Amino acid sequence: TVAFDLDPAPGDPGPLKILAWTTTPWTLPSNLALAVGPDLTYAVVDLDGTRYVLGEATLAHYAAELGEATTVGTFTGAELVGRAYTPLFPYFADNPESFRVLAGDFIDTDEGTGVVHIAPGFGEDDQRVGNAAGIPLVVPVDEKGQFTPDVPDWAGVNVFEANPDIIRHLKAEGRVLRHETYDHNYPHCWRTDTPL
Repeated sequence: TVAFDLDPAPGDPGPLKILAWTTTPWTLPSNLALAVGPDLTYAVVDLDGTRYVLGEATLAHYAAELGEATTVGTFTGAELVGRAYTPLFPYFADNPESFRVLAGDFIDTDEGTGVVHIAPGFGEDDQRVGNAAGIPLVVPVDEKGQFTPDVPDWAGVNVFEANPDIIRHLKAEGRVLRHETYDHNYPHCWRTDTPL
């Protein structure tokens, strides 16, 4: 779970960090948008002067990290849609129509924060939502599964091998609220039994 800085907007109760969930940190350098459920309620919680936005129904899941936080406001997902934010990495900062909050019909609060990071080159829902928003696709990974020079910090490194370094970098930047490992199915080639 990583924190993105939302750009200021009238009516905000101060600077806001929106908490997004991902099970694939290696896709974070390719982040181009965030998605929320337009009908969901999002809480603004204050923890020692830092204000985080996350799905209200997910607060109990984050009790260990946010247990002392107080709720200071709420938004509907629809109110968050269209908000701009600062990217975690500078690699695609000039990509048109990127770095804003989009509506996602697949967002729920069963896991994560109710906010999902979107890397359109690496997921079906991500690509569908990105295409609908007019976001040009970026795929900075080659046919060997290594980052291309578009991601200079990890160019030539296999994406799975880069995962720990990406996480360490984000932790050093104070962007990680929670780090845990998720095991889930991953598509493999039927001939070589290697990850796609």
